[in-house]
Amino acid sequence: MTSLRKLDLPFEIKSMGASYYAPFVAILLGIIYVSFSSSADVVRYTSNIVEFVACPFAAWWSMYLFYDYYEDRASEVLFSYPLSPFFHGIMRVTSFFIMFLVAFFILLITITIKHPDISLWDLSILYVPQAILYSYLGFTLMVLSRNIIFPLLILVAYIAMKYWTMGGSMFPLYNVMSFSVDMKVSDELTGLSIQNTIIGVIFAIVGHVIISKRKI
Repeated sequence: MTSLRKLDLPFEIKSMGASYYAPFVAILLGIIYVSFSSSADVVRYTSNIVEFVACPFAAWWSMYLFYDYYEDRASEVLFSYPLSPFFHGIMRVTSFFIMFLVAFFILLITITIKHPDISLWDLSILYVPQAILYSYLGFTLMVLSRNIIFPLLILVAYIAMKYWTMGGSMFPLYNVMSFSVDMKVSDELTGLSIQNTIIGVIFAIVGHVIISKRKI
């Protein structure tokens, strides 16, 4: 089927079914909270929503893009098409990540509208690199395990652990989160964002290598 288009987003979306809407629901709930909450600690709670809910959902599509590959053994058919592993992996994941970023920035812009003292630039530095890391981490875990339960459990366990400890030393694992309660950028957090971006790129490369070697 040489005439197959290299990226058929409507087909990809349809194949995910209702699970496609989960990131939008998470972001919408965040927008509703930001828009209507009157809590005195609204900024702190908002930062938690962004870091512990919205950002991790960047991994959702990265994992579900490969769900049909493994559940229905569709990889045997898909790899019969003249399409490269780069298309099957990084290109598809990145395309959906860009879609996620569009919705994610609506949440960030809503935050700056409700709280003018918070900069969109600061929010972008704090949270976009986290989303990048989660997106390609989900991709790598999925193609490595070939089972969506494993990456979901890893991500949920990590997020829950970091939320309960707030980055404390009880579980000395790398902190993806900034834990910036005022949603402001510092030199230290800028360095963390650079690290998150680099780690995200490394995960993208690792996932690509796995696909290239295993053919999904």
